[in-house]
Amino acid sequence: MDAENAQSPTPLALGGLKKSNSTASTGAHSAKSHTSISVLGAHPYGSLHVLGSQSNLSTAHETHETLTHSMGGGDVLLILDLPEVSLVGYDAISFTAKHFGGLRDIPAGPHFFWVTHPDSGSVRTGFWIISSGINQTHVLQWDKFTETILEPSRAEARIQADNLESFHDKLVPYHDPSSVNSDPIKMESSVDQDSKEKLRMWKQLTASVTERVLNRVTGQRANSWHVDTTDRVKGAVLLAAEMELERRLSNHLLQSRELNFSFPQSSKTYTAESLGADRTLAATDATPYMEFIMTALGKELTDDDVVGELQFAFIVGVHLGNDACIQQWWHMVVKLILKAYLLPEYLPILASKLLLAIASQIRYSSEWLGESILDYGSSNSHDLRLALIVYKRRLEEVLERLGKEATIDQIKVGNSFAKVEAEVVGLGWDLYGDYLRKGKVMMEDGEEVELEMAELQAEDERGEWAPEVVQLDEQGRQTDLVSWND
Repeated sequence: MDAENAQSPTPLALGGLKKSNSTASTGAHSAKSHTSISVLGAHPYGSLHVLGSQSNLSTAHETHETLTHSMGGGDVLLILDLPEVSLVGYDAISFTAKHFGGLRDIPAGPHFFWVTHPDSGSVRTGFWIISSGINQTHVLQWDKFTETILEPSRAEARIQADNLESFHDKLVPYHDPSSVNSDPIKMESSVDQDSKEKLRMWKQLTASVTERVLNRVTGQRANSWHVDTTDRVKGAVLLAAEMELERRLSNHLLQSRELNFSFPQSSKTYTAESLGADRTLAATDATPYMEFIMTALGKELTDDDVVGELQFAFIVGVHLGNDACIQQWWHMVVKLILKAYLLPEYLPILASKLLLAIASQIRYSSEWLGESILDYGSSNSHDLRLALIVYKRRLEEVLERLGKEATIDQIKVGNSFAKVEAEVVGLGWDLYGDYLRKGKVMMEDGEEVELEMAELQAEDERGEWAPEVVQLDEQGRQTDLVSWND
């Protein structure tokens, strides 16, 4: 049903109070579009208040009790005290909501939610939860002073959980937020198929985001993990876009946190202790560096830990507009993953998972978001294309060298890269053909100028084509050649 044909829902009593009529849309869309829909919540704006002082989430380490319900269907999320009109997003869906109170029927797995006040501009506050599949009740609260989402007191959370039965059926269904304003009989198979596609995509995007990853990156220990547009990455250089955002929000009460990723943007892939061939390998191949970080004492990262950090950076970056996380994603993809040429041989499962994650992220960014992450600076896309060309060559060399001795996991890396290649081919990138070295470019005045591109010169001069260092005599002749004149 189109928005113009939608009728205002009949006011329903919720928590002993009635909500006002509002015009609503019945369409639920992906994150690239926002539609105004009327959402039934548990409580009107301003009816609930924090009972005690809030602790700083960045330093909170206590584990809150797990609240459950007996309604069935999946986890429930309650967000108290949201403004009357808010822009709300969860996973691959976003919409403008009125009187939003929460969601029900949340499937198992990690989920990312974000909200923003209509007057807050580009600043968004978000949080992760992990649905356990045991019908858990997650209770959070909007702080109108800082315009962020916080965890309420335990007493407040318990009260809301105990009263859930009285309004559970009026919460927004996870799979179809538009159904609160439409006739249940009109629920068509296309809507169900769309919901399944969104959930399938979301599972691909967040398959490795675990509680362990969220704890390590955010430094928080609770039932939810909070992030904001202004959060920074520890050790990263403040970008111009971030400085501009900080200047505009100089009087804003939102406090930025530091996110701690395992692969700092400022670190080199080699150390001063490495010498000779080891130093050369570390400087040109990120595999030794990644293995060193993963096995470092106190970290001991698993494959899912590394993939999870890549997925965290992507989701928080594109959904909150967090420039620091977007930059971390580019760093991991271009500087590490696509330069770890020996990873398919020594850690093939990790290499395959990382490539599949990148393929899903490129697809999601291109098809589901209004602005692709590949649009984040023309130089980044240029570097990514070159990195993919080189990686493809190196991967083919590795698999050819292994030959029949290649394991199933090593062969799967080639299949995973093929998925990445399929996504960028849709963008007009050709990784099959030779990269243009020389060519003529037509200038605006009609003049043709010949340009030479040397980005892949070092790649071309490897192996049998590598330049050889020779010793010359006093006459400038190569000394190790046979001479018939002497």
